[in-house]
Amino acid sequence: MKKQLSLLAALVGLCSLSLQAAEPTMANRRTASNYYAYPIPEIPAPQLTAAPEGYEPFHMEHYGRHGSRWHIGEWVYVNPVKNLLKAQRNGQLTPKGEKLLAQLQKIEMDYRGHDGELTAKGARQHRGIAQRMTANFPQLFEDGAWVNARSTDVMRCVLSMANEVEELKAFNPEGLNIVMDGSRAYVPYLNFEDPVANEATERARKHLKPLNPVNRKMADKWVLQFIKDPQFIADSIPSKDLFNDLFRLAANTQSHDDQPSLYEYFTDDELYSKWRYNNANYFLRFGNTPLTDNLGPRRQRFLLRNWIESADSSLAIPGHVGANLRFGHEVALMPMVCLLNINGYGNPTSDLENLDQHWKNIDIFPMGSNIQMIFYRPVGKKDFKPEDVLVKVLLNEGEGTLPTQAVSGPYYRWSDLRRYYLDLLGPDGGVIPPAKPLSNE
Repeated sequence: MKKQLSLLAALVGLCSLSLQAAEPTMANRRTASNYYAYPIPEIPAPQLTAAPEGYEPFHMEHYGRHGSRWHIGEWVYVNPVKNLLKAQRNGQLTPKGEKLLAQLQKIEMDYRGHDGELTAKGARQHRGIAQRMTANFPQLFEDGAWVNARSTDVMRCVLSMANEVEELKAFNPEGLNIVMDGSRAYVPYLNFEDPVANEATERARKHLKPLNPVNRKMADKWVLQFIKDPQFIADSIPSKDLFNDLFRLAANTQSHDDQPSLYEYFTDDELYSKWRYNNANYFLRFGNTPLTDNLGPRRQRFLLRNWIESADSSLAIPGHVGANLRFGHEVALMPMVCLLNINGYGNPTSDLENLDQHWKNIDIFPMGSNIQMIFYRPVGKKDFKPEDVLVKVLLNEGEGTLPTQAVSGPYYRWSDLRRYYLDLLGPDGGVIPPAKPLSNE
């Protein structure tokens, strides 16, 4: 009996080791680029520096990306299954290929009807952010405080906003004044798409080609772990597409609680090389580089103008306490981080080869990523002057640096920053053009 128990324990141990081997490391999960799941609370929330003596928080300006989601577009789920089924019908799947096919079929079945939707993990991310927000800055959510929350009309953003606001309401069920809305009317500043910047990015894409790790020869070799015959791969399998699709699926399994990791099908070098290319791609689109005429950050000039005007309006109200919350997408948050120049992410460079050493997209825009700019005023003063106001910025809840001279630690004078950003925008920059009048025809 003891021998049987010992054998059973050994088998359980081996199974446990096998499962652990298939689990992705944090380093591998960080290669997911825009699919990287918000890392808190898996890693501890950063410690914050106390406000300078005599100051208290009273206002917040905020932009948050939606939480973890399902993929957008059924092709990401369907195409890999189609290709592996083709190989199976021709007797070409290896045992590892059969295992992968079964995993992908289960994932594809679960996906149906959930295109681009918020996952349960995504909802939890926003509730956790709100919980820590109230723990860090309870003064902002005291009785009589105002919370003005706006979202794009995309459902995952609306639900992210709703989850965050519901948690704020739970902190102070009776005392908060909450206004919440999700509308296409807010898209011009919450998710602006700049055609001029897009054209500049397309012209500069030639600079990405040397960094792309996925060529046909490499992909054909990689597919051999799933499919037996190299000639069948060459004739019938789009190996580059299969590699890229499976990378996306592996990256986004961390958006869920119950999907296989799929990281076992990639080496560490393959994952890092793919991230390095994606990192440079995002920088080329949204970063500050002469390769795109430095247009990337200015995609969010309308958001910055709204940020400043919203702060001005709130600070002008005597005794105001509260927060202006915005919810949208990584394609707005990333250039906004660069435009605000948080942590030097707005510094210009053309060196894509070494970009991965100092500019990391995963530290800017994981699922649920957020910018919180906290405003501080002298304690007890209701008639303070604008130059009395200090601010600090949190990027994904960690204190960040800003492009003007700090007053103390991570605290900056709002009047200095406001002047800097208005000069950056220029006299007309950031003013949203009026809508075209309706035709009488």
